[in-house]
Amino acid sequence: MLISTIVLLVVRLFSLQWLIQGLSMLAFAFPEVEDNHGSSFIVLRFLPSLLVILLAVVAWFIAPLLSRLIPGRQDASIPVSGLSLRDMYSFAFVFLGLYFALSSLADVLNWLHYAFLVAAAHDFDPERKKSLYGLSRPIITFVAGLICLFSGRRWASKLSESELTVKS
Repeated sequence: MLISTIVLLVVRLFSLQWLIQGLSMLAFAFPEVEDNHGSSFIVLRFLPSLLVILLAVVAWFIAPLLSRLIPGRQDASIPVSGLSLRDMYSFAFVFLGLYFALSSLADVLNWLHYAFLVAAAHDFDPERKKSLYGLSRPIITFVAGLICLFSGRRWASKLSESELTVKS
């Protein structure tokens, strides 16, 4: 397998991570908007998350260019017997999915426990309702991890086929 292929996989893996982080950051911006009705700085609340999402999309699309530039003319082949591009993409999606799902599972369980306690107490204080927005980030990360984990093989097939047709 060529070094450029490995670089392509790594850059795209990071771009997916940045996309999911940007989406989860976006969930934190909403409670701030509710507090600042009519404020002209509402756009600034969304700016960091939108910037991360934009950088993730840009990184995804420039990954082929970076994969050619980084190794340069000496794009050496690393002997990886028995592994195809599809296998490498599958590994990347499974790894990313497990990382996201397992790293956010404890937070999801903790926040769900808190949400059930608040609901059982019938105490719908506006401050507590606002604090439940904190649940959105770990849930988005957890769900994204499960999606990567369970649909990664299908995505790996599509990505590897598109890479092979581009190189042909």
